[in-house]
Amino acid sequence: MNNTRIALLGFGNVGRALASYLSANESFRTQIEIAAVADSSGAVVLESPAQTEALLAHKNRGRALGECPVGRMISNQRAFISALPGLGAPVLVESLPTNISDGRPALDLILPALSQGTNVVTVDKGPLVRGFHELRQAALTSGARLAFTGTTGVAIPPEIGASGQVTEIRGVLNGTTNYILSEMQQAGAAFSEALQRAQQDGIAEPDPSLDLDGWDTACKILILARALMSAAGPLEEVNRHGIGPQTESLIREGEAMGRVVKLIGRARIWQGRVRLSVAPKLVGPDSPFFSVAATSKAAIFRTGDREFVSHGRSGRDSIAETIVEDILRVLAP
Repeated sequence: MNNTRIALLGFGNVGRALASYLSANESFRTQIEIAAVADSSGAVVLESPAQTEALLAHKNRGRALGECPVGRMISNQRAFISALPGLGAPVLVESLPTNISDGRPALDLILPALSQGTNVVTVDKGPLVRGFHELRQAALTSGARLAFTGTTGVAIPPEIGASGQVTEIRGVLNGTTNYILSEMQQAGAAFSEALQRAQQDGIAEPDPSLDLDGWDTACKILILARALMSAAGPLEEVNRHGIGPQTESLIREGEAMGRVVKLIGRARIWQGRVRLSVAPKLVGPDSPFFSVAATSKAAIFRTGDREFVSHGRSGRDSIAETIVEDILRVLAP
């Protein structure tokens, strides 16, 4: 690959982490160039790679993208999407704030991007939860590629494609809850104390309900099940149980048996349908999940009598690495 131009839709923590990662990595800096950036405040076309640093500095000072003193402004996000082919940017990286209620506004922006032939790499669960089949069909029709490893926490093992029908997926897919459970079980912290530590360390959000109530894990297992098992049901049909103070009794039960508690997302075929669930489960030393600690993630994919394990990590550098891997994947011959 030689000097591929990409566009960023969203320039919050993830978008800036990607830009910083590309700038700091010599090999990728010469391979991947940020050509344009857009967020809710505006859109700008960068006239040289050097302007990326100026844009980062501008945003890190808390200034709006629409007030950026460098580059050429584009009137709105829809015009930004339409301009990508003319800018020679074959890849759009989307990292707008996630909206799992209806997937918008991101769904309404990456759908026309795919339809016009622009490859899309997204870390936003909302559009895939609410419009996965529509997005995939747009990509198939235009010949564009859609990559979404950043929405699931783990990469789909490449061997899956040649190994037959996926019959079951199980995964520890949420780093925040895994960190809290690790603190409760390894450090003996109460749930409220472990949650406070997670918030102080910047791992848990001020409002951590999407993680604690199992919604994030439900989104991730649903996306995986749609990609690999043709799951058709909505998010609301996922049988969902999160973690909380009540999990302390399950932890004590596990300690007596030499087991640990993990929040597990599961997709399985039962009575001819793909059934999805999220719940805290006890796992023993024989499980790949037993040693998955702190904010790490892992998933098991079953095809017939074979199992494939995939691991994932949390953090800004990790998500930037994941995005770059997806960029390379959509550009591969």
